[in-house]
Amino acid sequence: MPITYSLDTEQGLILAKVTGELSVALTEDYFARLQQDKDCPEEAIEIVDFSGVTDFAIHFGDMSKITKRYQCTKSTRDIQVTIFNCSSDLSFGIARMLKTVHEITNEKHIVIITRSQEELAKCIEKLRSDQADAGDAQ
Repeated sequence: MPITYSLDTEQGLILAKVTGELSVALTEDYFARLQQDKDCPEEAIEIVDFSGVTDFAIHFGDMSKITKRYQCTKSTRDIQVTIFNCSSDLSFGIARMLKTVHEITNEKHIVIITRSQEELAKCIEKLRSDQADAGDAQ
């Protein structure tokens, strides 16, 4: 099943939902669709919900490919932060590996991992507060 997403332009959020088995092809398809989406909010926070994933058909080498390919989408759509919301140990482990590869490949891109909807909400609130404080300082 493809990765679906919706946009919350008022909140500046990209809400991606992954279901079934995640593969490189599905991930690249998502990046392409997002990159072409003219409605994508400025300075967006991307939330990737892994709660519906049943398996990951990606290996470590694939993760490097994914994070390199993501650079084009990130810069075209001005994605500031990616948050992986992970309800299972498997998705948490995959997200940790993706975060590490992002840190190597895209060192300026912020990647955060949350484990629940409550933690996710607090994280978004903190990011918005930090952005407001940074804007006030200018």
